[in-house]
Amino acid sequence: MKYLTKLFGAVSLGLVVLSLVGCSGTPIHVKSIDPRLYEKAKDEGREITASASGFQLLLLIPIEINDRQERAYGLLKAQAGGGYITDVKIKESWTYGFVGTVYTTTMSATVYPRH
Repeated sequence: MKYLTKLFGAVSLGLVVLSLVGCSGTPIHVKSIDPRLYEKAKDEGREITASASGFQLLLLIPIEINDRQERAYGLLKAQAGGGYITDVKIKESWTYGFVGTVYTTTMSATVYPRH
């Protein structure tokens, strides 16, 4: 009986640790750009938008949930093509599905070319 109690405790602890690890995300760092670097190109700014989604299956199993901000910011930087990214706005949304929930991060920004 003591063996079953220890086994149950070890399995329970393992499940708690796995659930805590599954809930951690990757922080993103949006660099602040000195406006003097792009003030000559103010008329050349363009708007860009990028989105990334993840799915929470049965409200318990996260699928590509935790890194969606990082993925959206990576797509935003790819669209910028080396330009100065400014005025970053982040929008979070969710949509209920039959077996879970889709979480979406949408980022929009203004990009100015480097001169």
